[in-house]
Amino acid sequence: MFQKKYGYLLAGSIVLLFSGCSTASDENTLTWVTGSDSSPDAPDEEMSAYVQDNISDVENEYGFTMQHSIHTSNIDEAMARLQEQATRGQAPDFALIDGYAIERFEEHLQPLDELMAEFDMDIEDFLPFAQDVMIGDDGHVYGLYLSTDIRYIFYDTRFVPEPPTNWEEAMAISEDLVEQGYEGLTLPLGVGEGTSVTSLWPLYWGLGGELIDDEGNPAFYNEANREKMLDVFTAIHEGVERGAISKRMSTNGAENDGNAEISTGLVKMLYPGSWQINTFQDILGDDFQYWDVASLPMLDGGEQTTTVGGWAFGIFTNDPEKQQAAFDFLQRTYVGESGMARFTTRDGSMPVRSSVYESSEYEPIPFIDEFVEILEEEGRPRPPELSYNTISVQLQTAISQVVSGSKTPEEALEDAWEIVTFGLEGIE
Repeated sequence: MFQKKYGYLLAGSIVLLFSGCSTASDENTLTWVTGSDSSPDAPDEEMSAYVQDNISDVENEYGFTMQHSIHTSNIDEAMARLQEQATRGQAPDFALIDGYAIERFEEHLQPLDELMAEFDMDIEDFLPFAQDVMIGDDGHVYGLYLSTDIRYIFYDTRFVPEPPTNWEEAMAISEDLVEQGYEGLTLPLGVGEGTSVTSLWPLYWGLGGELIDDEGNPAFYNEANREKMLDVFTAIHEGVERGAISKRMSTNGAENDGNAEISTGLVKMLYPGSWQINTFQDILGDDFQYWDVASLPMLDGGEQTTTVGGWAFGIFTNDPEKQQAAFDFLQRTYVGESGMARFTTRDGSMPVRSSVYESSEYEPIPFIDEFVEILEEEGRPRPPELSYNTISVQLQTAISQVVSGSKTPEEALEDAWEIVTFGLEGIE
């Protein structure tokens, strides 16, 4: 899911529009869309070469020319654009889709059961949450999950000997850090999906809150959930008022914003994504040995929860030869046992196949055992309904207003609820 590297793609990326996937003019071209970091244009030279080598092998074996494009940096816009292309019959032959949103594309995607059997890919080898995403309501497989991630607390044991076990402890530790001249708890609280999945949903889900009801309607501020979301907003607001959370966090909307924060040497406790751990190791150097990870602290009485992200590929083309070539490329590069081992090693992400963790080709990131335990015991994906994106953006905006001081928690939530419900009614 993620802003992960794929959830929050590099600014400046572009989306190419395809005129169609089955016209005579492109019958020898295999078109695909991916994220910058998973493409032959990846900034990391090793990743770029890895993907390009597999492209060359598939082009030589199948006789297609592979033509790729990159998702836009705004993933909501990227998914909306892909949905529009699919609805018009103009989708690329295959594309990277934010994992939680696969369900939205099912009517346009090709079932992959036969190809999975042909390439000896066992759906049971995928982690349970990934299976839930990959398998449609009709029991067929429509997506190929390639990696995942979690959110956690990262802390310097020289300043935080034991991690906070709840939100109040986190605020008390944060206040103490500020008194010593360091930054308080660093977490995304600006406009960006990182704010939702890292700072809001775990606290809210931990209280038993639901974003969307069984009918697909917004539920975050209805009678059943109003107090739960207000408790989350109030807790964050009080953290700011106490000085435990800096108002500057209202401008941080992505977990990756923590990279620059930690490089200052003033941050001793923050909420990142698991994909950042290699970057932290590079930034901290020898001091990395003093840092540790733990589950996110919950509000009083909350059940331990974290958001799991990740991305999946879907195949749109109905051309059997293109399906075969696309699936072969994907299994070689991203989702086959060997491909996933090599890809996640280069990417710094977490595999979603159990067998990959035992593969000799897989080099785990630091703290992988802790991350897997958090994922398996606490992980929860975002809801797939179309209303999710509107809800997420409005709550990102609302909490950033609270943190900056321009609105109270009550005002921000009431305004967000009005915008979401009015906007969705207008669409209907």
